[in-house]
Amino acid sequence: MKAILSYFSFISLIIILLSCGSDDTRKIQKVPVNIEIIRFDQELMQTKTKEELAALFQKNPEYVQSMYNTFPGDTALISHVFYLSQHPETRKLYDYTLTQFGDFKKLTSELEGAFKAIKFYYPDFKVPKVMTTFSGLENDISVSDSLIIIALEAFAGPKAPYRPEQPNYILSRYSPDYIVPTVVRFLSNPYNKLDPNDQSFVADMMFFGKSLEFTKQMLPNVADSLIIGYSDAQLKETWNAQDLVWAHIVDKNLLQEKNPAVKNRYFGERPNVPEIGPSCPGRIGQWLGWRIIQKYRTENPKVTFQNMMADANPNEILLKSKYRGQTEE
Repeated sequence: MKAILSYFSFISLIIILLSCGSDDTRKIQKVPVNIEIIRFDQELMQTKTKEELAALFQKNPEYVQSMYNTFPGDTALISHVFYLSQHPETRKLYDYTLTQFGDFKKLTSELEGAFKAIKFYYPDFKVPKVMTTFSGLENDISVSDSLIIIALEAFAGPKAPYRPEQPNYILSRYSPDYIVPTVVRFLSNPYNKLDPNDQSFVADMMFFGKSLEFTKQMLPNVADSLIIGYSDAQLKETWNAQDLVWAHIVDKNLLQEKNPAVKNRYFGERPNVPEIGPSCPGRIGQWLGWRIIQKYRTENPKVTFQNMMADANPNEILLKSKYRGQTEE
C-alpha cells in the first residue's frame, strides 16, 4: 500500500508544480501562433480521374516526397493511389474517419497549443505546415521541421471498419488522442542533443527519456498514458516495480551495453520484456529513461529545461539524478 500511496503523492506533487508554473502557462497562451490544417485528404478524395490526381501531386511535390519518397510524376504511384481513392471499401473507411474528427477544431486547438509551448521555450522554432491525408492505411504520420502529414484513417479508432496491420499492443495507440503527443515527440529531436559516438544503453535511455519529458513539458495537461503509450494500469504497476527494473539493468551490466540486439529487447516494440518479467511492458528502457530525467529535474531544480535537453552527457545526467530505482516518498 505504501508504494501505491507514493505514486499518488508523486502525481500530486506534479500537479502542484504545474500550478506553480501558471505564469508560464499564461505567457505560452499569448505566444502568437496560428495554424491552418490543410485538408489534402478532401482534395485527394474528390479527384475523379488519374489526370486530376497527377495534377494534384504536381502541385504538392513535398507531400509526395514526404509520404512516398518519390517524385510527383511517378505513374505507378498515381495509378495505385487513384485505385485506393476510388475503391468502395476505402471510401467507406474514409467516410467513417471523418465522423471521428468532426470539424477538426479539437485537433487544430491541440496542435496550436503545442506549437505555442515549443515556441515559448524555443523562440526560433518555425511552425511547420500541417496537412491531413488519406492513404488507405499505408501510412500514419510524417513529421519534419517544415511539414507534418497526418493520415487520418490510421487514427480512426477501435471501431473503424479497417485498422492498421499492427499487433494489439501497438494498435491501441492508433486513435485521435495520440496524434498530437506523437507529433510533439518527433518535434523534440532537434532539441534533444546527444553524442552520436555514444551508442550505449544509458545514452539511449537518456535520449528517449528527454524526448518523453519534452512532450510532457509541451503538453502538461495530456495524460502520461498518451505520451508513452502505456495503459494507466501499466503505469502504476511499472512505477511500483521500478526497483526491480533498475536492479535488473544493474545486475545484467546493461548501462554500457552497445549491442543493438540486446538494447532492442528493452527499447523496441514488444508486448512485454520477459527478461525482466511477464508483466513488464515493452519499451521499458524508454520509460526508465523518462523516470530518470524526471528525477534529475527534481534533484537539479536550477537546471533549466532547455539546458537539460541540451545536455549530451548521459552518464552525468544519470549520476546527478541520484536515481537508484526509488520512488518519491
